[in-house]
Amino acid sequence: MAKDPRFDGVFFVLVKTTGIFCRPVCKVRAPLEKNVAYAFSAIEAVHKGYRPCLRCRPDSAPSSYAWLGVETTVKRACHLLEDFPEQNIETIAQRMGISSRYLSKLFSEYLHISPKQYRLYHQLLRAKYLLHQTTCSIEEVALTVGFNSARQLQTNSKKVFGLSPSKIRQSLPNTQISNASKQIQIFLSYRPPYDWGALRDFFALREIQGNEIITSNGITKVLTIQDQSVRVEMVHDGANNGFCVNVNAENSRFIPMIIKAVQTMLDLHATPLIIDKAMRKSGLPAEKSVPGIRIPGIVNRYEAACRAVLGQQVSIKAAITQLNRLHEHLSEQGEFPSPSAVANSELRFLKMPERRKQALRDLSMLLHNTPDADWDEWLAIKGIGPWTCEYVNMRTHASTDIFLGTDLVVKQQLKKLNEQNVFIDDTQAAPWRSYLTYNIWSQA
Repeated sequence: MAKDPRFDGVFFVLVKTTGIFCRPVCKVRAPLEKNVAYAFSAIEAVHKGYRPCLRCRPDSAPSSYAWLGVETTVKRACHLLEDFPEQNIETIAQRMGISSRYLSKLFSEYLHISPKQYRLYHQLLRAKYLLHQTTCSIEEVALTVGFNSARQLQTNSKKVFGLSPSKIRQSLPNTQISNASKQIQIFLSYRPPYDWGALRDFFALREIQGNEIITSNGITKVLTIQDQSVRVEMVHDGANNGFCVNVNAENSRFIPMIIKAVQTMLDLHATPLIIDKAMRKSGLPAEKSVPGIRIPGIVNRYEAACRAVLGQQVSIKAAITQLNRLHEHLSEQGEFPSPSAVANSELRFLKMPERRKQALRDLSMLLHNTPDADWDEWLAIKGIGPWTCEYVNMRTHASTDIFLGTDLVVKQQLKKLNEQNVFIDDTQAAPWRSYLTYNIWSQA
């Protein structure tokens, strides 16, 4: 009833009388409670036979952590089903080292839905989002989300939503595109509070010249997507709890990957109310906690690796100086240097111990040959320790549960807190210890 944006995407309202489901922030008149049911995800709502509201557009709500109780294997499978629509269920199961039958059993047990249904609903919700937000043709949207043709998208959309793609597009003509600049603008929501100032300042202090531009109200970054350099501008809109994302229309085929990249960089899926409770449980006083703190993300795992290695045992300023030298000498079109470029360079322009240069080259070669190399392979490289792996894990949002207890700044701040009779038990902040790390860093 309050339409509180802090709960946007945390749950969805299912209206029994209309068969439509909405975000809790929907501006339509609230239905009577007796006519309402609830779901924890848009996919759950669709599976129950409800159609997404064309006004509040549940497909555009920030994702939630409502499925934290779900087994890790299922969560990983969900990500693979979403990210690789071209791969069949058997291939996804093989990538996970399990049988497709066992995968189906896990989905049935934890999500009460089959992997095939999960993928289909995700594809349709993503297609609906793109139909509203971009000028891509229906055929382009269909191919982008993993359907073989516009006809296949139309058939499934009519069956599940009761609407054709053309009807969905006509229902809310809010696509914003400038004919002069050929820019597509996408709005991505978050749940308040959101400490934009802290996030912006974190990025600004670590800015890579030529790859990033940090301003008072936005961030522009050159991303590498499918070997293409894509310039993405993210402008903060605090009044509407979100970011306006601008990309060139020629890059419209990359929209799903751009959206995921921005969500990672800006940590748009965080649920502040849940995280704040975990901070209190750890022993961190309210006055020491930053409301709406976010983890500044890194999209490129290799970039995170370089930042971690160059940041070993030196100040932030010294690390960023080295990082900018690396970018200046080895970047081609503004994108972050490739692993092969670094692996094959003598790195004479870097002012650092030779053993650290060799560690960087060795890690670069590993990630060039095996981009998804596991942590044991990283740790086998001389000069790469647990801190580096944990830092990369945290900055790439591979985990929300990283506490850098061995970090020098964290140690110093914990000592100061102890002197004030404040004692932190990081285990009590699980599974949100990454946010505890950032809260402690913010005290420095």
